[in-house]
Amino acid sequence: MATVTWANSVLIIDDEMESLKGIIAFFKSIHWKVTTAVDEKEAILEFERANPCLVLLDLVLEKESGFEVLTRIRQLNPDTKVVIISKYFDYELIKQAMKAGAIGFVQKAETDELPSGFASLFRGAVA
Repeated sequence: MATVTWANSVLIIDDEMESLKGIIAFFKSIHWKVTTAVDEKEAILEFERANPCLVLLDLVLEKESGFEVLTRIRQLNPDTKVVIISKYFDYELIKQAMKAGAIGFVQKAETDELPSGFASLFRGAVA
């Protein structure tokens, strides 16, 4: 089993955690530390506490825009990789997120299963 350090930890920021069970299970299966947050305040507190190397961020949060979270994360640690996760494919929104510092986009599955292609994308990044 791998030793869990900041280098293999992920912060998942989404106000619909129920739909992320497959993603959370995937990261746990490769021995990553998984931290979650449901809003901007909790996200920034968890980010500062956990110092993850990867953040999965839904841009459409219930109380605020995920863009505010993305901007704050980039200010706190520009080296942190941020991947946008969403049920919806909105090209303009994704383009704006990439300009703001996100490195990619993953479309969430309609169920709590792992999105198509997700495992191969991240297995390559952690191998």
